[in-house]
Amino acid sequence: MLSEEIERLLQALRENPREYMKKIAKEKNPPFNPKYERFFAKKEEIDPTKIEFELEMVSDRTSSEIFRSAVSFWSVPVSAGYGRRMRFIVWDKTHGKVFGIFGLCDPLIGLKIRDDYIGWSKKQKEERLYNMMSAYVLGAVPPYNELFGAKLVALAVGCKEVCQAFEEKYKGRKTIIRRREPIAKLVAVDTMAFFGKSLIYEGLPEWQFLGFTKGLTHIHLNGLWEKCLELAKQMNAKSLKKNKFGHGPNWKFRVLNEVFSALGLSEKYYETGLRKGYYFRPLAKNWREFLKGEEDQLTYTNKSFEEYVEFWKSKYLKKGLEKWSGKAF
Repeated sequence: MLSEEIERLLQALRENPREYMKKIAKEKNPPFNPKYERFFAKKEEIDPTKIEFELEMVSDRTSSEIFRSAVSFWSVPVSAGYGRRMRFIVWDKTHGKVFGIFGLCDPLIGLKIRDDYIGWSKKQKEERLYNMMSAYVLGAVPPYNELFGAKLVALAVGCKEVCQAFEEKYKGRKTIIRRREPIAKLVAVDTMAFFGKSLIYEGLPEWQFLGFTKGLTHIHLNGLWEKCLELAKQMNAKSLKKNKFGHGPNWKFRVLNEVFSALGLSEKYYETGLRKGYYFRPLAKNWREFLKGEEDQLTYTNKSFEEYVEFWKSKYLKKGLEKWSGKAF
């Protein structure tokens, strides 16, 4: 029975969540492409004291494939992102290697912890959620993760260059859902840490930890989704008619809800017990007033990519070098 299969998956997940997610990541994440191996470093090739950085927005097939190969290092399943997408590579340009990556996509429409913090109404959210993005992947690849490299990537997510790229990409575009032309300004970024609070954001005042999500997800149903989808087709489920962007990012939940309801299954099967840590990063002094539609002009407080690089070097590189070599500098 489907319910017994789900119970078995939930038990495996709760017994060893990291190993379970690592297994799903291996199945779902893109494989490493050997064609781009030269862009990924071996530790002995790198002199970390000489690293200089460059931020590149993914814009062609080659950079896209390099980005996908970087994702293969993640030990948790990485979404491809939904709706709008912006992907970036942080390069160690001294050695010509990928240092880290981050990807931004449309934020979740319904997220209580965020909505309570912002304090906006449904109408305000409909108007200004457009001005937020979610980091669906963020981190440094080996061996740069030993240098606290993920902290630099987390800083880069909100840099001025990203805001400029957002404005250039979306200015003059009408939204798909409401068919309007919004103000093309990025005001805030959020992200979730898979296993609760994350060391990546510790010591970075730009990122605010707001609490935990409820632990509702369908990711643990990997392998059963296809079976549920086939059942939905047999039922001629209404949710199948809304399988495209413009109907919101929670399409899988809607399909599963319909199937579970028809089979008399409980919504408890979404409850994994794994509460993700929720992090929020405002980019302007008056971010809340803007998101609530009270102001249309922004006073940005974020810095340039180069400024974040200098901050990271001064605060984290020395610690990273000690970790890298096993001795104090």
